[in-house]
Amino acid sequence: MASVRKLSLSRQQTISLLRFGSRWRCGRVISPLILKNNLSSLVKTGRGGRSSFSGNHVTIFGSTGFLGRYVVNRLGRMGTSMMLPYRGDELDTRHLKLMGDLGQIEFRRFSLRDEQSVKEMVRYSSIVVNLIGREFNTWHFKMDEAMGEGARTIARACREAGVKQFIHVSALNASGDSPSAFLRAKAAGEAAVLEEFPDATIMQPSWIYGREDRFFNYYANLKILPFPFAGVPFLDRGLKTVKRPVFVVDVATAIFNAIHNDETVGQVYELAGPKEYILFDLVEYLYQVLRRPFKPYSLPRPLYNLVAFAFENSPFDPYLTRDILIRQHLSDQLKAGVPGLEDLNVKPTAVEEAALGILRRHRDALHYNETIDELHAP
Repeated sequence: MASVRKLSLSRQQTISLLRFGSRWRCGRVISPLILKNNLSSLVKTGRGGRSSFSGNHVTIFGSTGFLGRYVVNRLGRMGTSMMLPYRGDELDTRHLKLMGDLGQIEFRRFSLRDEQSVKEMVRYSSIVVNLIGREFNTWHFKMDEAMGEGARTIARACREAGVKQFIHVSALNASGDSPSAFLRAKAAGEAAVLEEFPDATIMQPSWIYGREDRFFNYYANLKILPFPFAGVPFLDRGLKTVKRPVFVVDVATAIFNAIHNDETVGQVYELAGPKEYILFDLVEYLYQVLRRPFKPYSLPRPLYNLVAFAFENSPFDPYLTRDILIRQHLSDQLKAGVPGLEDLNVKPTAVEEAALGILRRHRDALHYNETIDELHAP
């Protein structure tokens, strides 16, 4: 009898063989096995889709957040195999399970402070996306820990694992001398990432809006303010602040397109909306969409900071902190010559095109089904 030779396979090779067998039974034509860590284990030919394999294994840090669900959904529709690390309760990930086909999404607990844990998350990945962000300090993580040293830990792990592409999401206006602690932490994270992984792709979105945001929903929820604070408070009536908010779907699409474009490696992209809005005019338009009376008033900065401090120290996640207040009234500034959404083949969505779908649920029943055809753009 001929001797039987025992075949020892790594975890990634085993997964690749299983995928090969399942696709062969489905009658798909697949290229030969590729066993390099920084390349896909299988390259599909023909038409793609949710039940196919795109050829990429992507780790997404921060997938349970606001932007994360849109990025996961976009990648899942193209059959991307994903590793989604999470830190909180497992119920925080349940809405993500339906965004990919069976076996395409893997969830694993990790600790951002444990470098070995982070290395395990990127060990078999060809692409890594870092979406981790924190708008306020918590008992467990300060902003500079999560977005500064945490970004460094992830970038170092990616470099040591031989990751092909690393996409890091920062913020527009990030600067080491910014009055906002959030923007200073984002700037420190950018510098740390480029130091550890020089070919990283940096995304700098302006304030992102969408159904789960903390921008439009903040102003929509101001109706709960008691007297004498009822209305919409501003600093300087919001007339000195210029905003270029960007739609969350556009940002997720930009990240998706960057993954499939090798020319984005080592580039910095500023992701902003197509129009500039005075903050006062923007919020006035939102209240027109909401079908509510717009009652703006100015608060002195010390008094507004006192209100923000009270929200900061509540037992719940605050919609307003002193740092958020600074960023709310900080104008968005784009640098000349820096590529943006159009360079990633994304047509930016104006606020007027998306506002109704986001804010309709905040309307009273009497006005719920009304259109916005008669409204004037800000």
